Amino acid sequence: MQPIIRAVIGVVLAALAVGLVIFAGQNTQTVQIKFLNLTTEQISVSLLVIGAIILGAALMWLVGIWGAAQRSLRLRRDAKERAALTARNQELETKVVTLERELAKLSPGGKLPESKAAPAKAITKQ
Repeated sequence: MQPIIRAVIGVVLAALAVGLVIFAGQNTQTVQIKFLNLTTEQISVSLLVIGAIILGAALMWLVGIWGAAQRSLRLRRDAKERAALTARNQELETKVVTLERELAKLSPGGKLPESKAAPAKAITKQ
């Protein structure tokens, strides 16, 4: 990663950390959380919000890992398919050359008729 981008990310993270400290200092009141049949004791609002932020970041990280795994599997599958197609292409080009030689042997005078001869196309990697 470029040093400028790292510096910008560092400044943004430092600003967020300072903001969280200020938020925690100003929101010291306690609340009780109820979810379904579960009830917590009194917990600070700032701890609740910070916990929610950490949980959200962890979930986003897991989603990122899932996406990276999907991309990796797709790239691996595409590479195998590309290799198979390249091998098949080489096989077919060899067969074309062989058939052209056979045709040249069978045609009168040993030359390929102009309408039948197809130039072999060069394959370039993209």
